[in-house]
Amino acid sequence: MELFTELADISLHQNIAIALGTFDGIHAGHQQIIGQAVQLARQSSGTSVVFTFRNHPLSIIDPERCPPFIMAEEEKVEVIAGMGVDILMSIPFDVKFLQLMPDEFIQLLIHYFRPAHVVVGPNYTFGYQGKGNPEILRKAGASYHFDVQVPEAVLVDDSLVSSTLIRQLIASGDVQQAAKLLGRPFVMAGIVMSGDQRGRQLGYPTANIPVPPGMVIPADGVYAVQVMTGNTWFNGLANVGVNPTFNGQSRRIEVFILNFNDDLYNKKVRVSFLARLRGEVKFAGAEALKEQIARDITEAQVFF
Repeated sequence: MELFTELADISLHQNIAIALGTFDGIHAGHQQIIGQAVQLARQSSGTSVVFTFRNHPLSIIDPERCPPFIMAEEEKVEVIAGMGVDILMSIPFDVKFLQLMPDEFIQLLIHYFRPAHVVVGPNYTFGYQGKGNPEILRKAGASYHFDVQVPEAVLVDDSLVSSTLIRQLIASGDVQQAAKLLGRPFVMAGIVMSGDQRGRQLGYPTANIPVPPGMVIPADGVYAVQVMTGNTWFNGLANVGVNPTFNGQSRRIEVFILNFNDDLYNKKVRVSFLARLRGEVKFAGAEALKEQIARDITEAQVFF
């Protein structure tokens, strides 16, 4: 897959099928939109393109209302590449885009992409104040010779799949239901930093990961997780919170990896959240906490 991080003219590619959207999380609905663009491109021996933004448009339009990200940009690129997309153009949303009228945005599409097919979700909006919609795209398509496909919204367990709902599920700790809507477990990544060594003193050494700025964070508590280091996944537990037993103050993620003894300091790990086992608890002391961790490990086995 070819990646562009700035707006670029790729209009010389033949029969472009382009998927438009923010695509935060690449959830089941997004997968349907992108998958349809890939399919349309293959049917016409064309080029599949995803055009999206690195930052949420609300970060410019109304920063106070800007939601946290579900997926880091690096993972977003990996997932889109894995779907068979030929070109990803993921660019900054800025004041220039904010001020584009719907017809100006359509002219941008024509100039830079010259698409044969455009695929968007049913709630897709574009242009100044979100005045553009799929119907306006269809009318433009009749004039500029591209067709517009609008896949139906996806339902999972009678709930409409949306990034908003997934953020709410993750923030409440329901990572299992969030995984159903995402089509994969929720993942966070970070560089392991030095900790206070209390986990090691308890016999459960942990990898301490700072809370990534701007991302949705699971509710405080203990989770069954899988952890990737290098190219290998390991089973483990993650505690999200402030470690109240030892009067911690800063929120962080502490991961204990089962049957693992290597040093992970300053290395990148990815944490895949499988299920929330319990909330964060302040124990009477280290021994009570140690006993509970042993019970947590036993309970977590069913999710591995």
